[in-house]
Amino acid sequence: MNAIPLGGVVTLFVLLPNLAAVFFPPRKQLDKSGRPDQKQMQVFTVLERIGQAACFVLPFFYRLAFSSVKGGIALAVLALALAVYYACWLRYLVLGRDEALFYRPLLGIPLPMAVMPVVYFMAAALLLGSSWLLLAAILLGVGHIQVTR
Repeated sequence: MNAIPLGGVVTLFVLLPNLAAVFFPPRKQLDKSGRPDQKQMQVFTVLERIGQAACFVLPFFYRLAFSSVKGGIALAVLALALAVYYACWLRYLVLGRDEALFYRPLLGIPLPMAVMPVVYFMAAALLLGSSWLLLAAILLGVGHIQVTR
């Protein structure tokens, strides 16, 4: 069997660690006074939300396929991005739930909690064979990384 009708697990795996923020909110909040005015960020926020919604919904319409070399490479990149993302969440929980940990580099990766979901969904787009998901991941990247900075 070369395809499994479980594309939605892509969404579920990336959303799962976000429950940590619900049950274990930050103990120490960041000082956000130096951040750009929210009106300046409005376009990026809209792009981020469109990208998020599409990235979360689109995988449910695809089948996971592992039969090609491209699919295997995409799966490896997806798994690595997810592992780094989970490591960031683990770091957040273990080091005292400081909101600054959401923004701190990991393994030399700047803003890993913003970058890794984008890499994850780009790899998922290749794995699922979805140009729509790739477009959504690009929109998510443009918006999410700017809003997170």
